[in-house]
Amino acid sequence: MIAYITSKGTLDIGHANNGILAGLVSITANCSVVEPEFAFLIGIIGGCIYFGSAKLLEIVGLDDVVNASPVHLFCGIWGTIAAGLFAHPDNVREAYGEVVPGKTSCGLFYKCDGYGVKQFFANLIFIIAVLAWTTFWACVIFGLLKLFGFLRVNEQDEIKGMDSVKHGGGAYENPLRRLSQWSSRGKKDRPIVTANANVIPEESQSESAA
Repeated sequence: MIAYITSKGTLDIGHANNGILAGLVSITANCSVVEPEFAFLIGIIGGCIYFGSAKLLEIVGLDDVVNASPVHLFCGIWGTIAAGLFAHPDNVREAYGEVVPGKTSCGLFYKCDGYGVKQFFANLIFIIAVLAWTTFWACVIFGLLKLFGFLRVNEQDEIKGMDSVKHGGGAYENPLRRLSQWSSRGKKDRPIVTANANVIPEESQSESAA
């Protein structure tokens, strides 16, 4: 809906599908402890977070072709924060038991003898720990792949497309395909590539579209 409004009435199927996924990811971490009305709210906010973070990646020039980071990273973080805000004490007791006999944890918006504040900050610490862990190992693994030349294909194969180079043909019926709006190799042009992997220069794109 947000994409439809901001694009002046053009329905983007990619944003629509990812918006649904964003809501599902947002409710995953907290589904066992929140009430239905808050689950609805969390999903709506998740859709907004997805759309905003997708636009943020465009602004800073990070190429995420399928918007996986806005859906799974940003909305996953939001879902974890939401658990620390909206967790109902009865649901927490049912799902995870009591902190001490007679007392249970809850979200920040409920009263449970101060455990709501502790739960909220515990969730924040958890987010930081996961980000630190994944960042460290991602740097190690992808750094080694880059060092030994296994991180990516050569530039010509990248332009032609992996479907043609590695799998013997294009994956789509459309004879023309566009590269990503960003060039990961620092080039600003966005050539069109034909089914036989011939690149149409930037200046000829308008003629091809006509």
